[in-house]
Amino acid sequence: MKKINLFFATLSIVLLASCSSNEGEINTLQNIDNTETSQLKSYTLKRNADGSYYMDFDVKENTQVDSYKNADNSNDVILSEGNQVTASRQGTQFSLDNNLLKVNILEAANGKKSYISVEDDGINKSVKGVTEYLYDYSITKNIDGTFVLDFEVNNNVTTHFIYDKVNETYEIHLKPGKAMDKNFSRVLNVPDSKVLKIDFVNHYSNHHNRNADYHFQVSGKPIIVIDESPM
Repeated sequence: MKKINLFFATLSIVLLASCSSNEGEINTLQNIDNTETSQLKSYTLKRNADGSYYMDFDVKENTQVDSYKNADNSNDVILSEGNQVTASRQGTQFSLDNNLLKVNILEAANGKKSYISVEDDGINKSVKGVTEYLYDYSITKNIDGTFVLDFEVNNNVTTHFIYDKVNETYEIHLKPGKAMDKNFSRVLNVPDSKVLKIDFVNHYSNHHNRNADYHFQVSGKPIIVIDESPM
């Protein structure tokens, strides 16, 4: 009887180990499958001179990109299979609504979602570019999951980069000053929270007090948030 019990106990352990191994293989295969079925290689979000935004998508072959406007003025971008599609790069233009842009990206093949929001004051005819200091900018998601921020500042603007660890925010501080560089490019890594935050912070001189040797800080704009946590 003891030998029989020992046999069944050994058999149970073998079966459990086998099931555990199979589950691990299945999970691995599923992760590989999700990577292989990803329809989106990369994209670039760029602000146009007229205050609107343009997104350029680099997608896999036979991927169709459709955009829809929702009742709340957010924008859905759906990536789905399209057998007649030959172009790998497709794009669409978006407009701000009350100085806010929201874009939701959905890949139909694997259900992956990402959300983009931008706070922007829109077109201002009294300044050259986005703000008094910032001329233009774009942000690109690379195929490896990193992002690249490219931007150009106006003349006589100094630029300082700060990473706020507490709020997990990349801050670009702009203020008047003599500077040689106008064009910048930075690679940004997505935090563990899977939410990338970029804040342009403008520092304006206090013209009302000639004796004041400081700048007062204006809360940043544009503010870009890219949330890649939803699945």
